[in-house]
Amino acid sequence: MDACMATTGERLANRLLSIHRFVNRNLVGRLLHNVLPGGATAAPSPSPMVRQLGKNALVVDADALLLKQPSPGAAFPPYFLVAVEAGGYVRGLVLLALYPVLHVLPHGARAKAMAFVSFCGLRRDEAARIGRAVLPKLFSREAPPGMRAVEALNALPKEVKVVAVSRTFPTVMVEAFLKEYAGFHAVAGRELEGGPRYLTGVMAELDTESLARALKQTERAPCAYSKPVVFHDGRLAFTPTPAAALAMYIYLPFAVALAVIRIAIYVLLPWRLSSVVAGLTGVRVRVVGPTPAAAGSNAEPHGGRLYACNHRTLLDPVGIACALKRPVAAVTYSLSRLSEVLSPIPLRRLTRNREEDRRRMSSMLARGDVVVCPEGTTCREPYLLRFSPLFAELASEVTPVAVDARTTVFYATSTSPVAKSFDSVYFLMNPRPEYSVQFLEPVNTESGKSSIEVANEVQRALASALGFEGTALTRKDKYLLLAGNEGVVNTK
Repeated sequence: MDACMATTGERLANRLLSIHRFVNRNLVGRLLHNVLPGGATAAPSPSPMVRQLGKNALVVDADALLLKQPSPGAAFPPYFLVAVEAGGYVRGLVLLALYPVLHVLPHGARAKAMAFVSFCGLRRDEAARIGRAVLPKLFSREAPPGMRAVEALNALPKEVKVVAVSRTFPTVMVEAFLKEYAGFHAVAGRELEGGPRYLTGVMAELDTESLARALKQTERAPCAYSKPVVFHDGRLAFTPTPAAALAMYIYLPFAVALAVIRIAIYVLLPWRLSSVVAGLTGVRVRVVGPTPAAAGSNAEPHGGRLYACNHRTLLDPVGIACALKRPVAAVTYSLSRLSEVLSPIPLRRLTRNREEDRRRMSSMLARGDVVVCPEGTTCREPYLLRFSPLFAELASEVTPVAVDARTTVFYATSTSPVAKSFDSVYFLMNPRPEYSVQFLEPVNTESGKSSIEVANEVQRALASALGFEGTALTRKDKYLLLAGNEGVVNTK
């Protein structure tokens, strides 16, 4: 028995040593200045990337994982995103204007100054939303070498808990990514001071109590695994380094003017002419493969053709109409008044009442071609959400349409009720916004399969054409994560 326990202990020690060496090879930085719980200090180590505390706990330097390189400007993009997405473009401009001064400050003072500018006066819940909904995408994009270390850490025995420690970022910025996506069991970071609702922006020092609390959390933490970022929010579609942020502010006035011109083209000019003129301003619709002919009187008993597409932005039906070179009608949820006024095609708001929505879509289909987005909400990443089966009960066949939207500066989707009204405007603010549209073979809905089976078949066909991954995630899952509600958004 004693020999067996000794062998197990040796295996665990060797496993920890292997992980320690692996992370040391892949991460560059230092860990918490040798601070341990209870005020004890560890002896200096030549490579303190990973440290074992007790028998079943490891502490890892999160800054070395999150930052591509230990340069003065490496921490700027996450703080800039907080400033812009939570505080607005003016706050972001203030942070950018201060960058020359921040660049020459010591690391600790620089982090405190950026935290103060970014968080001063913000609501605590809004700061938490940015950390949960916006920053994980940036961190996952900027830290691929560190993610290899995370995969190795996840291979540890279940009884070994891993704590991430950050001295550069406050806990609210990194906790969601490190726990939900990177797979750490607990996070110890610097806390932001303030009242119960608002933050002052003052970042406290990382002390032994923070690390002790994190280690205590690991006692009840479940087994953690890394996972991809499927949902994220925010407007900026690029990594906002100081140079890129400056370029964005220079371009911003031109972007607004360009969007106004493009909207005027689509709203005021005849349909066939508007697509051509918009193309001259940089808007591109790329059609992959042949396009179906207009439904004739004998083609569809309901009068029009039903198209089912994946949902990338509110402009998906407009992209399909441009590819067809003729207008189509569309149905959508959470339609704002501004989007309704600016739309060059007929839009109908759905109610989430199954029978009422069936009546509305059947009425529109009787008058012409209709585009539906069965996912019920947009997804930016290469994933398809679960398809609602109602569309499969409306016509004898449905034509799947694989669409993809490409932007370089601004995302064209949002979960905020106010920001949602400007989704289409932001898409047209990009220098060269692009849609790709591919019409697939029609799917027979009267083959004896249930509507759920037909919906799943359409989802698989679209996933295959796009190279995306189908999921069972829903609109509710997205909004609970990003907005803290179930996706019932009033945009009137």
